[in-house]
Amino acid sequence: MPRAAAAVSGLLGPRVARLVALHIPAKRYLAAADPECAAGLSPESTRTLALQGGPITPQEQNAFEADPDSPAAVALRRADDAGKVVGLRVAGLEHWRPRVERVAASHAGTFAP
Repeated sequence: MPRAAAAVSGLLGPRVARLVALHIPAKRYLAAADPECAAGLSPESTRTLALQGGPITPQEQNAFEADPDSPAAVALRRADDAGKVVGLRVAGLEHWRPRVERVAASHAGTFAP
């Protein structure tokens, strides 16, 4: 399990950890499957894509698409990429704290809507 996925697994559960683990495969998938997405990558993201293996092969693409978590991983990756806007104003971490706490509580079995 990649480090980032392992870091969130205990607190946020296996589903969130799985989506975190699919972050790079989703990037590689989008680079192969969506030319517009690939063209819109930042210079740093393009550089790291090359270090991460580049766009996935057709065989890897088939395997990725067969993964039941791939649609969620792609959606998360697109959201991450959409947030990489210089000067974009976003809510601070405290804004997100209640959501993270709800996910953590749900994972711990103490979620109360």
